[in-house]
Amino acid sequence: MDSRDCRQEGSAPDKTKKIALSGAALLAIGSIVAKFLGALYRVPLTNILGAEGMGMYQLVFPVFALFTVLSTAGIPTALSRIIAEKRAGGEPTFRYLLAAMSALVALGTVSAIVVAALAGKIAGWQGNAATRSGYLILAPTIILVAIIAGFRGWFQGELYMLPTAVSNIIEQLVKLAVGIALSVAFSKRGVVAAVNGAFVGIAVSELCALAYLVVTFLVRRRKRDRECLRVSRKEAGDMVKIALPIAAVALLLPLSSFFDSVILVNAQRLAGLSAATATARYGLLSGPVNSLINMPVVMIMSLAVVLVPAVSMSRVTRDIDAILLKSKLSVKLSFLIGIPCAFYFMVFAPRLISVIYPALGAADGRLAADLLRVTAANVVLLSAMQIYVSLLQALDRTKDAVISLTVAIVLKIALSFVLTRYIGILGGALASVCMAATAFVGVCVAYRRLLGIRLEKNIALNLVAGILMALAGIGISDIIKNNILAAVLGFAVCAVVYLWLAFLFDVIERDELEFLPMRGLLKKVRRAVRFWEYRQ
Repeated sequence: MDSRDCRQEGSAPDKTKKIALSGAALLAIGSIVAKFLGALYRVPLTNILGAEGMGMYQLVFPVFALFTVLSTAGIPTALSRIIAEKRAGGEPTFRYLLAAMSALVALGTVSAIVVAALAGKIAGWQGNAATRSGYLILAPTIILVAIIAGFRGWFQGELYMLPTAVSNIIEQLVKLAVGIALSVAFSKRGVVAAVNGAFVGIAVSELCALAYLVVTFLVRRRKRDRECLRVSRKEAGDMVKIALPIAAVALLLPLSSFFDSVILVNAQRLAGLSAATATARYGLLSGPVNSLINMPVVMIMSLAVVLVPAVSMSRVTRDIDAILLKSKLSVKLSFLIGIPCAFYFMVFAPRLISVIYPALGAADGRLAADLLRVTAANVVLLSAMQIYVSLLQALDRTKDAVISLTVAIVLKIALSFVLTRYIGILGGALASVCMAATAFVGVCVAYRRLLGIRLEKNIALNLVAGILMALAGIGISDIIKNNILAAVLGFAVCAVVYLWLAFLFDVIERDELEFLPMRGLLKKVRRAVRFWEYRQ
């Protein structure tokens, strides 16, 4: 795609809408595959490490995620937004990538040094000193993640989503193969060594993903005209101005996970549990349970990744119709996917846990099922919240998102300590739902004030469809006793029932089908369900 193509696409709103939404579809497919591989990875990993080993794994990983966010400082999202805006005006873009990469390498290096230097202290704060070696293994990987994020930001700004989708899959495939192999090989030396084997797998997976992105970038670069790579002080200042509030938003959720890793284990220990038991119960929530919750969330979040550059492009061209279309459709899709997934988790939680994590003991399995039922609402709340956050970022109203998330996280910290102290790890799960609900309400209200979009009726119809679907799922669960058959058949029945009800209630309108993947099939289904609309 040359620069002339970019200018033509930027000046054609209808074509740009379809490119953006097809990009979302591509990224969604990649996210589904990557998340499936990630879930597949967690199953044998949980069975190898056990609850205590997963607890140690999940103590380290939130800190690693926090410092990867610090190392990127919102630059990739800012880069994608700037690239999209410059692309809409037909301006060159490579020099912005060069400036962003320089900053990312510097920040990644500093973050890696800090993690390595504070590894022992962080492990002590979390109440499990054995995790120190994990931090030392992952520290250099932060630099790789920062560079990967820069390449992805540039590709997403170009509305070229294939590299992001493929690199995500490469990460998961390599992590699955190398991480599991090393965990098994090292498990003879004890749980700490097995956990460290999984961390080495993460490092190798990031290296492979980076190699793919570098090759893709070089191939794409040869197809573009050469341009000046010097970024002026004003252009650099513009990037920093955009990146800082985005960085604040990106930092808040990993910061919340970091506080969980400190509070939830220590609060349980204050209640009288041993370090091993407290770590194991924290591992159930942050490992098996959150992995299931995050599967649909990550799929929906592929929309958010595409939204920032796509809506930014529409803002530059002052295409208010495109902004409204992308906003309404993306929010609708977050509920259309999130609500049935949440109800499915609530109904089939015990079956799913027993099928996916057979190595868990009976007591751990029951606790994990209870945690999954409590946190199932987060599928909807986190998905919709992050869609709204991305829309606010694209429209240069990131401040509203920062305020909403900050209030929600402060509430979560207070509730996590109090509830976990008195009702155990279920208190941490309840606190996470309260945080997601508070943040969702805040960003939803902010966005409605900005554009006046009201979707209460659409949400209510989705909820009615979800409740009716759940009743069908309960019937399947009561009739079928085999866990595997119940989970699989229940999923199929719930999907069919919900899809039929969604079309019956007209949750996605007729004109909106034009911008969805598999629109031909969806039109046929809609015609079959709402047959009276098509009579002559």
